[in-house]
Amino acid sequence: MTHGQPDSITLPDTISSGGQGTSPQNDGAQNGATQGGTAEQKVSWLELFFDLIFVVAFDQLARRLGDSPGLENIAEFALLFTAVWWAWAGNTLFAARFGNESRIYRWATLTQLVSMSLIALTLRGDVKDTGLAVALAFGVNRLIQCVQYLLVSRARPEAAAFAQRVAQTFGGAALLWLGSALLPAGSAAQLLIWCAALALEIVAPILARGLSTAVLPHQGHLPERVGLLQIIALGAIVTETVNGSRQQALTLPTLLPALGAILTTVALWRLYFDQARALPLLAAHVEGQVGRLLAWLYGHLPFTLSVIMLGVGLGHGLSAVDAKKDAVNQQFVAWPLAGTLFTLAMLRLNSMQVARRRVPDRSLLALAAGIAGCVVLAFLDLDTTELHLSVAALTLLLAAVVAADPATRRLGQLEEKVTEQMEEGDAPRSLEEPVSAQAGAASAGRPASTGAGSSARAPSAGSSTPE
Repeated sequence: MTHGQPDSITLPDTISSGGQGTSPQNDGAQNGATQGGTAEQKVSWLELFFDLIFVVAFDQLARRLGDSPGLENIAEFALLFTAVWWAWAGNTLFAARFGNESRIYRWATLTQLVSMSLIALTLRGDVKDTGLAVALAFGVNRLIQCVQYLLVSRARPEAAAFAQRVAQTFGGAALLWLGSALLPAGSAAQLLIWCAALALEIVAPILARGLSTAVLPHQGHLPERVGLLQIIALGAIVTETVNGSRQQALTLPTLLPALGAILTTVALWRLYFDQARALPLLAAHVEGQVGRLLAWLYGHLPFTLSVIMLGVGLGHGLSAVDAKKDAVNQQFVAWPLAGTLFTLAMLRLNSMQVARRRVPDRSLLALAAGIAGCVVLAFLDLDTTELHLSVAALTLLLAAVVAADPATRRLGQLEEKVTEQMEEGDAPRSLEEPVSAQAGAASAGRPASTGAGSSARAPSAGSSTPE
């Protein structure tokens, strides 16, 4: 079998093998979600194929927002984006918890892929025309995820309590989505029911966090999937920039602001991927800090949404032909960029608190100054070239400050060390152990001993003492 290629399936075989299509003895090694989360779990071809649907979904949402940037449309955009993002999160979390090689996951993902494709086709339209299709597609999507967790609850006793709770949540949300299809499309009542369904899905994991410790997401797989989605979102900025530039002549005055938008995308990529991105997940595995894990995961929703909105502002600014539209697009650049920087600051603060580092650090102060700069940009009278170059300069400066910050390097070293110990089956008792062991070894001139019962290891090159 290759990744993403389902075998033949019978339901009894699926259940009896723990949802993996293997014997129960091999199930833990297969799914990569064993206790401690130490088994390797690579992103499969099927997952990459599934994520491609969100390239289309983000593009459709961006076009929808750009066509009518009014307050009502912004609210509908945020609602639909949250629904799409949560559909992605549901699939991603299941794979990170229970593995991406099981028949349950493969067949459910293929059917979700069809439902998400139908959703992507309808996202650009007015909800008064597409409300029925949206309600049915999201309802079916949630129903599939409900069935997934019900099958897992039967196959894996240690996960039964959590899986049943999640299945109830997705089942209730599915009923709300499907029931809303009976209401007039685009009506206030239908939109309120959609909001209620999403609220149920978002709040339920917080209430059930005590049950999730037995089936924590894989510490390597989940950050990789989340990072891939951010690359898709950043790619949407490039798409919007190219589409906006297409409507202008290829001259220096039009290419210069496009260059500014591309440089902004590169800077945001550095700002996100220079961070230690898995520390809250490691804290959940090592210290049981599930709340920090949820804060990390939920923090990516406003980050991704802000990046998509920023792409709309940058792209439509390039295609604007009058001062009025230029002013509107300026707001779609300044405020989404402020939101992007704010969520980056919150993600960094979460990681620093997990690692028990001194806050605020240089990077947090720089990000706060960047947010203030975005607010100032919102009230200045700038043309497209001035705005795009100002935003590029601001984000590039922030990326340089964060990359050069010693705290950034230390957080990265801590993440790398804890990950390495977990992969070797030598997980520390807390996230403070690896750094304190290195600091003590450095002062005593001997190799560091990390983790309970670990063998002596020399500190890695470039390691430094904690702040």
